[in-house]
Amino acid sequence: MRPGQDKLLPSVADFGTERAGVPPSRDELDRLAEMAARLQDVEATLLIDASRSPPEVLGQHGLTAADVVAVIETFASCVEQPTLEAWLPEARRGAISFRYGHWLPLPVVVGPAGAALLLLDRRRRERPAPGSPVLQSLAQHAGDMLSLVRRCEQSEQYNATMLRESESRLNLTEHTAGAGSWSLQLSTREVVHSDEFATILGLADHHHVRNLEDMVQRYTPEWRNGIRQRLERCAQHGESFDEEIQITSEEGPPKWVRTVGTAVRRANGEIVRIQGAIQDISAQKQAQQDTLRLAMRLTTTLASITEAFVTLDRQCCFTYLNQESERLLQKSTAELLGLEVWQDFSPGLAQRLKEQLTRSLNTNRRVELEDFFPTLGKWLEVRAYPFAEGLAVYFRDVTERRRSQEQLMLLETSVSRLNDIVAIAETGASNDQEPRIVFVNDAFEQHTGYSRAEVLGQTPRMLLELDPAIAKLRELANNLQQSRQARTELMVRRKNGAMFWVELEVVSVQATAEDITHWVAVGRDITQRKTAEDMIRHLAFYDALTDLPNRQLLLDRLQQALAASARSGQHGALMFIDLDNFKILNDTLGHHMGDQLLQKVAQRLTRSVRKTDMVARLGGDEFVVMVDDLSTDPDAAAFKATALAEKVLNTLREPFQLTGHQHFATPSIGVTSFNGQQSDVGELLKQADLAMYQAKSLGRNTLCFFDPGMQATVSANATVSSDLRVALSEQQFVVHYQPQVDRVGIITGVEALVRWQHPQRGLIFPADFIPVAEDTGLILPLGQWVLETACEQLAAWAGSAQTASLSIAVNVSVRQFRHPDFVDMVMAAIQRTGIRPHKLKLELTESLLADRMEITINKMGMLKALGVTLSLDDFGVGYSSLSVLKRLPLDQLKIDKGFVADVLTDPNDAAISRAIIALAQSLSLQVVAEGVETQEQRDFLAYQGCDQFQGHLFAKPLPIEALAALLQNPTAGMLVMS
Repeated sequence: MRPGQDKLLPSVADFGTERAGVPPSRDELDRLAEMAARLQDVEATLLIDASRSPPEVLGQHGLTAADVVAVIETFASCVEQPTLEAWLPEARRGAISFRYGHWLPLPVVVGPAGAALLLLDRRRRERPAPGSPVLQSLAQHAGDMLSLVRRCEQSEQYNATMLRESESRLNLTEHTAGAGSWSLQLSTREVVHSDEFATILGLADHHHVRNLEDMVQRYTPEWRNGIRQRLERCAQHGESFDEEIQITSEEGPPKWVRTVGTAVRRANGEIVRIQGAIQDISAQKQAQQDTLRLAMRLTTTLASITEAFVTLDRQCCFTYLNQESERLLQKSTAELLGLEVWQDFSPGLAQRLKEQLTRSLNTNRRVELEDFFPTLGKWLEVRAYPFAEGLAVYFRDVTERRRSQEQLMLLETSVSRLNDIVAIAETGASNDQEPRIVFVNDAFEQHTGYSRAEVLGQTPRMLLELDPAIAKLRELANNLQQSRQARTELMVRRKNGAMFWVELEVVSVQATAEDITHWVAVGRDITQRKTAEDMIRHLAFYDALTDLPNRQLLLDRLQQALAASARSGQHGALMFIDLDNFKILNDTLGHHMGDQLLQKVAQRLTRSVRKTDMVARLGGDEFVVMVDDLSTDPDAAAFKATALAEKVLNTLREPFQLTGHQHFATPSIGVTSFNGQQSDVGELLKQADLAMYQAKSLGRNTLCFFDPGMQATVSANATVSSDLRVALSEQQFVVHYQPQVDRVGIITGVEALVRWQHPQRGLIFPADFIPVAEDTGLILPLGQWVLETACEQLAAWAGSAQTASLSIAVNVSVRQFRHPDFVDMVMAAIQRTGIRPHKLKLELTESLLADRMEITINKMGMLKALGVTLSLDDFGVGYSSLSVLKRLPLDQLKIDKGFVADVLTDPNDAAISRAIIALAQSLSLQVVAEGVETQEQRDFLAYQGCDQFQGHLFAKPLPIEALAALLQNPTAGMLVMS
């Protein structure tokens, strides 16, 4: 080595080792190794730390990676004696081709010894002198650099340890506070955050928020734009923010977090990042919402209090008023908030109120006072309750109660002379104690017979029957619990034991809002009214004459019986009873005798049935017996009902002893059964009524069970009646004409016979609708129409010589004939059509002769005076007698077709026919035989002297068109007079 060569050695500063806290890099150590190789003129150098296992290479020069591995492996085998002599043989035996090696220990002051600089060369070289300044300088520099490396490593380990401890403390602090920190590097837009930040977001393990957009997306959609704007303003202008926002959570529903952010600047003011934190405030938010809901409920509750309620602060100024307090104090909340409660009251009242409220605040005890408020014109009860912030005060309007108290003395003197009974009872000290009478008026003494001394201090129970008045008293008490007054009617016992009805009204007297001190009872004697009500009720449900249940009560009981029958399955029966010919008794002996009979019938009916059966009077001579619980077997029930009905029938057949007379009455009884399946009581009555009329039609004095066929007939008749009305309005009727011929076969006239041209049923004959028309009264318009039609046809025939001599016979019903205007209607039809009256022949039935003979004869005389021909139809089957017949202004008799049909086979019919013809000849009356169907019948009647004939032998009833054709071309044996 050349002199002065050590000056060329680099210092530690040449390698940048003076950088504070920064260890030399691998490149710098490699440069040191390279410099050592040049200074010692060797091919390769290796800086190695043998104190570590395995040995660590710090720097090297002139070695390949394989050489380094080989050197380390070879060195490791003799590292316990790191001497050149021990190492070189190993090097020669291994894969190392170096022939020269020098182990130069390094003076390291930091850490354990064992570091060295290896000088290697493939050439054989001499060892350098131990005290070579160059080697010493190299070793010194290398040792200094290695010490620096170890100091830096120790510092980094310490810092890492401190950092881990700091991070642990930070994580613990954040977890305790429920807050997580984050940092946004503006240059890279990357986000770094703490573990608690990830926990709050609910991130799974090893999941992190990496950038700004990822962080924004963690917020709920409605907050994302807002947080993005706040981050941008903080990044651009350094605006800090502190917001309560919702974030999404991978673990469940959204969370409320407090998000804080602030800008971090360099020394020159440039913003380099945003430092922030989030805190989970979901619990606080939930608590706020719960508090808000509680406050709303409290506000609603206070507002709904029916009493006036206010709160005052500790200076007795208003802090809250509910709606009722605004109404009572007559001012709004806005006008009173912040004012002292006594602000608008009179000085004396204000002073008293101030003293009481101040005492409540000072003693922390409730106070109550009652005073008159002149500005409000009311007595108010004031109750104040202290609490932490002031007073809760209730106001109650007690004006009415005060007035009641003031008037109590007036009432005590005034009610004493009232006609109504007045009693005042004082309530007991507890609910278990009964009230005691403390006052009664004069009317009480007069009505009950008790003196004041006898009742004062006693319980009102002494005046009442145990049952049912006690039950009504309990009901009265229950009503008083709901309102301050109640009313009832009950019976009160007089001192002598007699009872009388009292209408009682009880009113409570309250000293305070909670306490009822007295009951005031006002009673009125309503015995007469109750008696009248009982009479009215009896009259409403019972027959005044017989004292039997009437129709209303019968219908109610029958409905109950149907319901009971439906439940039990028991059959029952309903008997409809009508007295035969009751009208004759009334007309002959008078109505008072009829009333006697009805009363005696009621008595017999009641005695003839079971006690559980019901006897009712519907009106007139109609009675109903209802029997139930006959049997569950229909046949057995029918047998019992029949036996009972026959018993009733036999009982009523017995003679009745009326005043001075003995009367025999017979009933017609209709019976129908029920078993709960029927729901209409009116229908049951109708069935029994129909059965009764069936008994009437069977000759009276009998009983008949309801047959569904009866109902079918009634229903059919109802249908016919309805259709008849439509037929009359729509003119569905037509007239057919049947010729009448004389002895030589000349057609002298026709009989007008009505037919119904039904749109669905076709042609209907009179027998199917005339009886219904009679019952419903429709026979009147129908008969009038036939009469007018016949007159119009006579008027039409009068214009022809061939038909001018023909007459038309028209049947007239009893009801039509009895109409007061019948004669006038016939006269009007004749005048309107202008016919010759004698061509119109009215055929009357013998039933006209049953009664009202004078009226009948008088009407027939008026018709005869008009010129109308009169004929008596169906002679021989009705009520005719010679004494009556000779008085009638008749022109003709008609032999009933019943006699004509068997005139050749039945000697009786032949004799009757001969007698009728002889009678007519003796009275100078024409005789017409109807129903002639054979020539033999015609010849027999003609031989006996019959004048005219009518029947199918000559022609059936024909429409007007067919009749006109017959008149133009008569059949054999008939002629038409022209």
